Amino acid sequence: MDDVDAPRRASFGLSALVALGWYATAIAAVFVGRSGMPATPNQDCSAAFSCLTPQEEIGLMLILGAPVLAGLLITTLVIIGLLARRVPSSILAGTLSALGSAAVAVVVGAVWQGAR
Repeated sequence: MDDVDAPRRASFGLSALVALGWYATAIAAVFVGRSGMPATPNQDCSAAFSCLTPQEEIGLMLILGAPVLAGLLITTLVIIGLLARRVPSSILAGTLSALGSAAVAVVVGAVWQGAR
């Protein structure tokens, strides 16, 4: 009679896997798009990092992008912790947390760029 089911909550682990899947998809898209670009002929190699091979570019992006990715992951985990209590779907919680952390990264980047 008074059997009211507790509201269903999203799983923290599954939500984190969904968010990681979005990050993996975005990273793979960047690598595929970058590898498909043809090299420019008569390239001036006097500037730093102007004549890197695609393998060197990927290595450089991984090294320079690691702190950004770590910040995104930490922000995502915090947002998942807040959303998983209120959202019943792990897919929705993971997607919203990935979008939220990307929005935070854009705002931080804009503030950093404005402060320069």
